[in-house]
Amino acid sequence: MIRLVVAAVLTVATLSAALPAVDDARATRTDADLAGSIDRIERAGRSLATSEDATPTRAYAATRRVAFRTPDASLTTARPAFVAVGGRPGGPGNRSVVAYAVGTSPTRLRGVSLPIPVSTPDGPVVFTAPGRHAVDVALVRDGGRPTLVVTRG
Repeated sequence: MIRLVVAAVLTVATLSAALPAVDDARATRTDADLAGSIDRIERAGRSLATSEDATPTRAYAATRRVAFRTPDASLTTARPAFVAVGGRPGGPGNRSVVAYAVGTSPTRLRGVSLPIPVSTPDGPVVFTAPGRHAVDVALVRDGGRPTLVVTRG
């Protein structure tokens, strides 16, 4: 009987010591998944800026759709509170950044290196629900200069 109690106490102690490492690994995996999505957005914008011509309206603009997935909480991934293209949620937008927060961590900003400015007409494009999402990146001439317009796909 005493062996059973000691084994149970040791199991609980080991599990409580290991849970912070599991949470850290979940957040790291989600960071890596989101980094891959941000890289695809950057490549799409760079491809448009270097190989296409800007048009006066989005109706005729060269466009790339970038699909990505925000994970739901599981044993191996943490659920992001949000992913926002163009700036922080509720912010002004029109920035070459993707903001996201994983779990209870502070908001992380990842710059998107593009040769031309970014425009988000309705403010940052924010995704809060887990699942599949997409953004459209279009090359438009705005005020006489090429601009990448990012909208919800």
